[in-house]
Amino acid sequence: PRKFISALKLNQNLAHRYNPTIPPEWRKFFEGKKLLDPFAGFGSIPLEALRLGLSATAVELLPTAYVFLKAVLEYPLKYGNQLVKDVEKWGNWITEQLRKDPLIQQLYDPDVAVYIGTWEIKCPHCGKWTPVIGNWWLARVKDSSGEYKRLAWMKPRKNEDDSITIEIVDLNRELKVSKLPKGIKVDTRSGRVILPSGRTFSVPKPNIKARVEQVVCLSCGNIIRYIDSTTGRHYSAKDNVPKQIREKLIWYVKYALTKYYEEEANLARLRLLVKIKVINRDLIFKPCTEADQTKLELAKKALSELFKQGDPDIPTEPVAPYGTKAIGGYLFIIKYGMTKWYRPFNPRQLLVLVKLVKLIREAGKRIKKEKLREGWSEEEAYKYAEAITTYLAIALVRYAGYSNITTPWKNYTGFGSTTALLRAVNIMVFRGIAMTWNWTDYNVNYDKIGFERDVNSMVSSLSYLVSAVSGDPNTLFEDDRGSNEQKADVLLDDATILAKLNPKESFDLIVTDPPYYDDVPYAELSDFYYVWLKRVLSDVGDQRLIPRFLPVAFFKKVGDRWIEVRTQWEEYAKREVGLNPPRLGLNATMEDGLRHFQNLLNLSFVVMSSKLRDDGLLVTYYAHTDPNAWKALLKAGWEAAGFRITNAFPVATESALRVIARGKLALDTSIIAVWRKGVKGLISVGELYSLMVEEASARGAKLFSRGLIGRDLIIGTLAATLAVATRYKEVRDVGKVDVDTLVDKYVYPATMKGIIRAVAKVGKVSEVVKSSPAILYVLVKVIMRGAKRKHLTSNDAVMLSIGTGADLNEMVNRFRVFTKGGGEESRGIALTLLEPQSLDKTRLEEFLARRGLNTIEPRLKCSVDALHVLEYYALTLPLEEFRKRLEDLRAKYPSYVEEALAMARIFARVLPEKDVEKTLCSRVIERLGPSVLEFLGR
Repeated sequence: PRKFISALKLNQNLAHRYNPTIPPEWRKFFEGKKLLDPFAGFGSIPLEALRLGLSATAVELLPTAYVFLKAVLEYPLKYGNQLVKDVEKWGNWITEQLRKDPLIQQLYDPDVAVYIGTWEIKCPHCGKWTPVIGNWWLARVKDSSGEYKRLAWMKPRKNEDDSITIEIVDLNRELKVSKLPKGIKVDTRSGRVILPSGRTFSVPKPNIKARVEQVVCLSCGNIIRYIDSTTGRHYSAKDNVPKQIREKLIWYVKYALTKYYEEEANLARLRLLVKIKVINRDLIFKPCTEADQTKLELAKKALSELFKQGDPDIPTEPVAPYGTKAIGGYLFIIKYGMTKWYRPFNPRQLLVLVKLVKLIREAGKRIKKEKLREGWSEEEAYKYAEAITTYLAIALVRYAGYSNITTPWKNYTGFGSTTALLRAVNIMVFRGIAMTWNWTDYNVNYDKIGFERDVNSMVSSLSYLVSAVSGDPNTLFEDDRGSNEQKADVLLDDATILAKLNPKESFDLIVTDPPYYDDVPYAELSDFYYVWLKRVLSDVGDQRLIPRFLPVAFFKKVGDRWIEVRTQWEEYAKREVGLNPPRLGLNATMEDGLRHFQNLLNLSFVVMSSKLRDDGLLVTYYAHTDPNAWKALLKAGWEAAGFRITNAFPVATESALRVIARGKLALDTSIIAVWRKGVKGLISVGELYSLMVEEASARGAKLFSRGLIGRDLIIGTLAATLAVATRYKEVRDVGKVDVDTLVDKYVYPATMKGIIRAVAKVGKVSEVVKSSPAILYVLVKVIMRGAKRKHLTSNDAVMLSIGTGADLNEMVNRFRVFTKGGGEESRGIALTLLEPQSLDKTRLEEFLARRGLNTIEPRLKCSVDALHVLEYYALTLPLEEFRKRLEDLRAKYPSYVEEALAMARIFARVLPEKDVEKTLCSRVIERLGPSVLEFLGR
């Protein structure tokens, strides 16, 4: 293992920055081998294959990912360092052209780096314009010690004519200090900023609550709720409104913004609030003026001319109309009228992007001409221009992702010291495109902030890629013999068919991260990038887009004609392996979606089997503990394609200790499952279950002894269980056991039982706990050992419930082992374990009372009750009195007490020193009489 870690540079702080060196004896495993990734995404797996000297084929269904794969894999390997120089050269050329553009010069003040804006709506009560502010903070920054160093916010000012303007409160300037004094407290809930002196400042609360569809007018103070779109009448509530009217009511904000885009009513408009300047590496916040607002109007006028001309560089393609009907709702913007892809931008942002498209297209033509003058052939010059233009196109979509009207201003970062962190949140930060009310607008020409920063980022990223994939092959192998010629092939293809691969071609390795149906709808979301990539990489003729670079990504060949593909969701969504029922039709059910997803996943694994050599390996990364995820994967890989798991192990990409310290089970952990072709034989489900428990126990003990916790421990043990489950072609009971039953009734229970046995073995307890409350309590305590509070998400709770047979409602309501939720600090938490938190007698009594336990005459409902009562007795009673109470409880509840003592023995040995319950259980064990200790097997 040490040699492996050293060779791959996993012993370095940031392993990906170092290329591997392969020992001579390993050469045969790498040289000349071919890898396929049919779900390549943005290419992280094929990229690592290239670094290891393999040839890699990356397949993607979606054109956006296909373009990125070309940039990540093919071009760096083919062109090397010259790419870096020319991307920088032509990126700088574009930046200079923008700076010279007289219209662009009029759109921005040269000393302003960023503008912050929002929407204004016309109040239906007073008729005044009111800004809609989701967050008044401009800067809320802490230093490395946790003290605030920068605080600034906006506040509204009501003028004599009842109009609203914005004022800035900059606490650093208010106090005339560059760094704030220590001890300042900020209560974001109440909006109070309290200085050490006691002086208090108030930060306004947001005047919009989107979840309850409410805005407060900053001018008149009235609440704005609903409008009847047929009459224009405003309603403050839906209660007591006739049904025929109630069904027509729309939230006023949605209605106003929709009408803004339809240009039918003057109810909403874009408003600039604050402009940010950088002086001496510090941010200076200033209110925007009417002069700033007129710059937006100037851009709007210029855009109107382009619309009249039918300029094809404005992306008028439709956003997927079912975007909010998918799981979770990923395209909320369509509810506010943003139903076309040019609409998530204000006029200035959109005009800048259109100008960038035209400049990058022109750069591509100039690059080709330059190479032709240098003596390159027509095809070579064209291909090289394609590569450079692709990187510039990616820089453009990166810029677009940060400068639009759905990206909120990031007020909490440490940007007070450097312009490098002067950045909004990316449009996809919420795993979808959500509405926000404080958007950002970057000055495209500002040094190191505008488009220049995205060019520099592209140059830096490209330098890394070139270093990773196109270095001297002699440095890869320690014996200094060069490797065979490598290839990187990128294909726009369907993983369920792989029609573009040579029918006779096979691969030594297929390594992939297969999709799961809770993934975001990539086809629909990445259209945000697709519509811009298509314009940059295409040409214009007869006021329409025509093929130029990477035509297969944006056009389809029909006879001799190229037909433009408008959007990915229209062309590819039904073929993407994912769960999104509305793709199948507005009346499609969840069951329809599940069936469609499983059919596509099954087909992809069957095709993978046909492309894998008989002695080859299929390796899957799967980051799920959800039983439904594993059912889907086993149905595809084991049942449909006939693969068996020969090895599996967890890989955590986030520190387990850091996650557990936050009191959560969730880790960024994946199971790497290694599959081979060929399953054979039958086995009874009873025999299989025994084998799985045995393997799970052995693996669990090994992982536990290494200090693994959280999902890492669960997934590592589950991996061993799955390897046993897939050895056989068929598992039988009375008849064939289906995958759903196998996972729910046998795989997950065997995994949890294996962990319990492993823990009991470490605790040197011969009798393991058996009841559902005890198993669940021990699992959570042990898996999350080290966390002060142990929280479970709903997915984790369900997983543990299936694995232990515990009824979660009973655990909360009858046994009171858990409480619902996790307190104010733990959003998204379903359950929190009820466990002792203090050695103080009074607090322990309060804890027992919360669990419904009387310390005088306790009425026990489970062994967890017995454990907690015994812990209280051990802490508060003299030795003889403790033993008397113990015998009394044993007489009434023998099974509960025996299981409680087994848990105490485990906890006394395996819990960390800082866990209160370790101390309590140690006291229980110390006070047991010799007969009890002998009974327990000590």
